[in-house]
Amino acid sequence: MSNLPAIPDADEIVTAELIDTGPALPAVVEDINHRLTPAAERALANSGRANTRETYEARFKAFSNWCLKEGRTPGPPTTAANLTSYVTELVERDIDPGTIRLTVAAIRHMNARAGFEQHPDQAPALKVYQDHRHAWQASGRGQRSSAPVDLERLRQMLDACRAETSDGRRDRVLLLLGYYMRARASELSRLRIGDLDFVSSDLLVAIKRVSKNDKSDTGREYEIDDPACLAAVRTWLDDLNGHGQGGRHLPLLRGIDQWGNLQPPSPKGWGLSRQSVNAIVKRVAREASLDVADDVTAHGLRAGVPTDLGAQGYSAGEIKEITGDWSGTDMVEKYRKIGRRRAGKRSDDGRRADALSMLRVDSTNEGDQ
Repeated sequence: MSNLPAIPDADEIVTAELIDTGPALPAVVEDINHRLTPAAERALANSGRANTRETYEARFKAFSNWCLKEGRTPGPPTTAANLTSYVTELVERDIDPGTIRLTVAAIRHMNARAGFEQHPDQAPALKVYQDHRHAWQASGRGQRSSAPVDLERLRQMLDACRAETSDGRRDRVLLLLGYYMRARASELSRLRIGDLDFVSSDLLVAIKRVSKNDKSDTGREYEIDDPACLAAVRTWLDDLNGHGQGGRHLPLLRGIDQWGNLQPPSPKGWGLSRQSVNAIVKRVAREASLDVADDVTAHGLRAGVPTDLGAQGYSAGEIKEITGDWSGTDMVEKYRKIGRRRAGKRSDDGRRADALSMLRVDSTNEGDQ
């Protein structure tokens, strides 16, 4: 996915408080069987992926801040009028449609988490959002996805990583695992040393534990036999061991300061953040003078393999089955087409492609010769 622009005033976040608007109503006797225990409330509040939860909370706090400035009550429960008014405010500020849509989802999520399912009614707000989205696209500012980092671009980026420096050796591992594991930035940032296992001298098994599509705690295994990747991982593990940081429970990808010193894990035990992973990929793309340097994000690594397989003639369904990383074929088909076109081939095939490829302005009719 792409970096989201911050909503103005998000750095002036305050916690919303309900306003006392009148005398207290008579107490209502509540059935204990319909009330969560304090532990269950905490567990529910902290449920879901950490990255998603933090994003939703930030969006809701920005909404709460706006409500308080306007003399409104953010809830939950949030009213449809407040949601629609806030969306209109964001449209007038010309915030990009993706951020606005995420904000609507965040507000409804926070309401559901507080026990108000399907609140508030989003229909009016979405009408305002859709008009804004259409206008945004009509102006040529449609949301752009990351350019795929296929093997050709990956090799260029690897050449830009200096093997004599610690950050260069780390960056090679980040790029190679991102490509072969079809990993998102958040998934790369959460890799542990123990997630990598050299089952033989020629085969590395890597486990990605935090994919959105994983339904179990076991994660997803990736078998990697590219000698370049295996050599890069071994070299980086030697670096970590040399710093006394080779424990299997420790994060694989770590921050490195300007003097080449390895940074300790965060208080929560993590290494690079997903934002740092994305920044590294963008920086290396620029240093490599990639043809699409301005359009590359860490998500481009995830798109690399289906792009390359598409160039080789595999269908979207075949790529989906081979990789096992996508639940549908929509995104795979997008990458397949890019791969075909980068290879100088039509993205369509079969009789349709043959028929259209016969049409040439400069073709010579053999019967006239």
